[in-house]
Amino acid sequence: MKTKMILRIMVFLELLPSATIMGQITPVDNIIGIDVSTFPQNAGFNYDSCFLLGKNLGMGSVGIFQNWTAIETTPFTYDFAIMDIANYYYPAYSMPVDLTITPIHTNNLEVPSDLTSMAFDDPIFINRFKALLDSIKVHIPNVTLSSLVIGSEFDVYLGTDAALWMQYANFYNSVLSYAKTLWPGLNVATELTFNGITSQNGFAQALNTNSDFIGVSYYPLNSDFTVKPVSTIPVDFETLVGLYPSKPICFYQYGYPSGTVCNSSETLQARFITQTFATWDTYAANIRMIDFTWLHDLDTALVNYYGTYYGLTDTVFLEYLHTLGLRRWDANGTNKAAFEELQCQAKQRGYNNLNIHCTDGILDLSINKNYNISIFPNPVQNQLNIQTPFDLYNAEVIIYNTLGQIGKRISNINSRNTNIETFDLPSGLYFVALKNDGKQISGRFLITK
Repeated sequence: MKTKMILRIMVFLELLPSATIMGQITPVDNIIGIDVSTFPQNAGFNYDSCFLLGKNLGMGSVGIFQNWTAIETTPFTYDFAIMDIANYYYPAYSMPVDLTITPIHTNNLEVPSDLTSMAFDDPIFINRFKALLDSIKVHIPNVTLSSLVIGSEFDVYLGTDAALWMQYANFYNSVLSYAKTLWPGLNVATELTFNGITSQNGFAQALNTNSDFIGVSYYPLNSDFTVKPVSTIPVDFETLVGLYPSKPICFYQYGYPSGTVCNSSETLQARFITQTFATWDTYAANIRMIDFTWLHDLDTALVNYYGTYYGLTDTVFLEYLHTLGLRRWDANGTNKAAFEELQCQAKQRGYNNLNIHCTDGILDLSINKNYNISIFPNPVQNQLNIQTPFDLYNAEVIIYNTLGQIGKRISNINSRNTNIETFDLPSGLYFVALKNDGKQISGRFLITK
C-alpha cells in the first residue's frame, strides 16, 4: 500500500505463533509477471504505457497468448503479425516471453476448421501443429522464450473423458519433444485450471510427466463466481506443491476480482496480493512464477465479448471478468489498492526501486488493527523505534534477515519505547519479532543506506 510523504509511518504488526522466518522470493529465482495486454479508456495510454508500468514494477517476463486459429486463420493460411512485432519489441527491452499457443482455450476448440473432427493424437493433427511451430520459430528468431505453453485451461473442455485426456497427452508429448529440437533447452508446459489439476489429478499427473514446468491458472472463486477468502491461498499452494514437489510451478494466470457483486472489494483484492506474497515466500523454492491477471479492468464491450465466447452471461461471472484488473479502466487507468500493494510487495523483495513509501501490508493492517503497535521510521537508516500502548515486562526483540539469521537481539525490555541501533546492519528487508508475556508480535521493515 502506498502512502504520501510523512514524517512517520505507523505499522501495525502481525501476531504470529512462532519466530520461524520462512524463505523469501528473489528476482534471481522467482518471476513476477503481469498481463499488460488490457488497456484503459484513453487510447493514448497504449501498450507501451502498460508495458512500462509492468517493467518498472519488476516484471521479469511477459506473456503472449495466441489461439491456434488466431495464427492459422484458415487451413494453411497464417497471420504472424503478433510474432513479427514480438520479434523486435521484447528483445529491445531484454524481456523474455512466455508463449502460449492453444489448440483448446478453456471450453473452446481452437483448431483450423479441417481439423475440428480429428483426434488430437492423429498424425495429421500433430504434424500440423509441428508445422505451426516451425513457422513461429522463423518469425521470432530474436525472442528469448522463458517457456512455451501448449493449451490453456483445457481441462474444462476435456472434462472426465479419459479417451480425450489420453489423446491430448499423446499430442502434447509429441509436440513437446519436437519444440525442444527447435529451441534447445526450451522449457515446455501446459496450463490447467487449479480445479482441474487437483480434481483430475490422475489425468493431470500423467499429462505432466514430461512437462518442465507445472502450468496453472488460479482464481479462488466459488462455483457462483463469488470470491473465496484470501486465507484459501496458503491451503491451495500447499496442495499444489504437495502434488508436484519436484517441478517448478508457474501460475500463467492469477487473479482476484474487486467487484461487489462478487462479494469482493478493492481492499479485499489488495489483501489478496498481500497474502499471495506472504505465501509465495513460504514456497519460494517451488513456485517459479506468478503472472498477475490483468493490468486494467475490461470495458463493457470486451466483457460482453468474453461472456459470449465462454457461453456465460451470468451477472456475477461478467463482473468477475470486468473487475479483475489491478487498475481501473477509466481515463488513463487509475491505480487500485491492489496495484499499489503489488508495487510495494515487489519493492520489499528487491524487484524495483520505485520512489514509493510502503507500510507493512494491507493484510497486516486489517488483522491486527487492535494492537496499535508502531515501528518507525520505515524505511530506517540508523535507529529503529518501537512503541507499544502498554508497558513491557522482560520483553525481547529479535531482528532477522531474510535468511532467518539473527541480526540483533535485545532482552529485558521494560518500557513502552524501544530504540534499536541499525547503522551496523546492511540494507535490505528485515523481520522483527517482539516477545512479551508469552505472546509474539512480528512484522517487517526496510533498512536503506
